[in-house]
Amino acid sequence: MAFSLADIKNKATLKPPRILIHGKPGVGKTTIASEFPSPIFLMTEDGLGIIDVPHTELLKNYDDVIDVLKSLLAEDHKYKTVVIDSLDHLEPIIFEKTCKAEGFTSIEQPGYGKGYTMSLRYTREIIDLLNELRNQKGIIVCMLAHSVIKRFEDPTSEAYDRYEIKLNAKHGYLYQEVSDIVGFADFKTGTVVEKSRGQERKRAVSTGERVLYCEERPSFLAKNRYGLPPELPLKWEAIKKAIKNN
Repeated sequence: MAFSLADIKNKATLKPPRILIHGKPGVGKTTIASEFPSPIFLMTEDGLGIIDVPHTELLKNYDDVIDVLKSLLAEDHKYKTVVIDSLDHLEPIIFEKTCKAEGFTSIEQPGYGKGYTMSLRYTREIIDLLNELRNQKGIIVCMLAHSVIKRFEDPTSEAYDRYEIKLNAKHGYLYQEVSDIVGFADFKTGTVVEKSRGQERKRAVSTGERVLYCEERPSFLAKNRYGLPPELPLKWEAIKKAIKNN
């Protein structure tokens, strides 16, 4: 393909966002995903409850996941958002595929993390298909995951605990890298002052407000490429408005 300097673009083209939301069970990850435009849920765990949205049957093997993604890419349909619910239940499906392909009894059999590294090819295949849906069909990508507390080794300070995505580190990094937003969903906390024996003590309490943190803090993993506010209400409309205004 011939290249010309006239083809240089000065403005970024805003494509549909790729959003990864992680949080503790029950915080509302699936609920907010159901608010996205015309979603279809790819179910790797049985977590919809009473939420009434288009969804697949429970996907229990890797080839079924790939077939659904390829069908969404090849066929005409009304869906504007594809939701993976959830990444941490998709991960063992990927490990099982790797073990069958390589003849392993478990993903750890090869030792030294080699099984996890070999399984990355299947995670990349899923990410590639999600990107094709985004680029070719203008579909929003929403990926849900549970959070887990992990020890973070910060080279600039002492190690500390924080909420991260409940995935093998190598797989988690791939999803983080491709995502335009990695949001940590949680209940917002405030402080109350308690008096006891003439002394005041502050105690953290939940306000009951559900929020999506969009900037990383020492206590959790988050990021965004849109210059979003540090926190937003846990609502699709709030995310959409913030992206548009930035």
